[in-house]
Amino acid sequence: MPQISVVIPAYNAARWIAETIESVLVQTFQDFEIIVVDDGSTDETAEAVTKFKRVKCIHQENSGLSSARNTGIRAAMGEYIAFIDADDLWLHDKLDAQMTRLKQTRFAWVYSDAFAFDGESHTPLFIFSQMRKQHEGEVLQSLLLEDFIPMPTPILKRHIFDEVGFFTEDTKLHSAEDWDMWLRTAARYPVGFVKRPLAMYRVHPTSMIQSALPSVLYNANLNVIELAVSREPSRLANLKNRAVSRSSVRIGQMCVRRNDLHRARGMFAQAIRLSPSHVSTYAYWLGTFAGRRLTQGYVKLLLWLRRKHRDCKSASPSL
Repeated sequence: MPQISVVIPAYNAARWIAETIESVLVQTFQDFEIIVVDDGSTDETAEAVTKFKRVKCIHQENSGLSSARNTGIRAAMGEYIAFIDADDLWLHDKLDAQMTRLKQTRFAWVYSDAFAFDGESHTPLFIFSQMRKQHEGEVLQSLLLEDFIPMPTPILKRHIFDEVGFFTEDTKLHSAEDWDMWLRTAARYPVGFVKRPLAMYRVHPTSMIQSALPSVLYNANLNVIELAVSREPSRLANLKNRAVSRSSVRIGQMCVRRNDLHRARGMFAQAIRLSPSHVSTYAYWLGTFAGRRLTQGYVKLLLWLRRKHRDCKSASPSL
């Protein structure tokens, strides 16, 4: 039996999936199987996958991303399960570095930092740790406030899914199913972390997050938060308002990028009501009165200053 099962859900991914599979095949750690779940694709995804003899391809009617991941989990033979979407990439030592971390720490799951890159030009866009602070160990409370685990990076022991359940297929959590999964896992298991980027997240207009409506994403995030708090009220109830506030800020920033300043203003105003001590949110809100270009520039400046602050803190020697 392979030590790791790599699950790749795919829907109309013919343009990307060969490159994704190749990034897995060239891993320095080779004790793995690859399971592609073709979720009712209508393009040449199946033909692209059949060129790789080492890959097991499962075909199913179109049922959504979570269903495809769950199908892969059920078919997995490995002790560990790793996930990568059909348009993302791994660095060549991704599995090696994470398996080493798992053995060092005896955690049941591990994730890493990741790059985001432009899907057309392959230009690097940002590193996830520059945008959101990442954590190791008992992370449930931090994870409720912000989903800092990039989807192409986690490796989990197979038995975790038997204990916490599989990815939810409820459409109310559309585009936030992975955050819900990590919260359920973090409630029971501390997580390991490899600080350097080991995966590459492709940003393109047809990706789920980029094409989703802000209102859909906001409602999905709100549902994830509600569920997490209902499962762990003693640990999370006092953080609910802050979590919703942060989600409102993220959706507001998305609305600014899409030139919907009216909706962005409403999101920032809600964030202020829920967490009035978060000073930068007032600046975001005021910026929405300045027009799209000035607002976008201001948001970028604030994000850059926040990243610089985090980089300075991480570079400071501990006393």
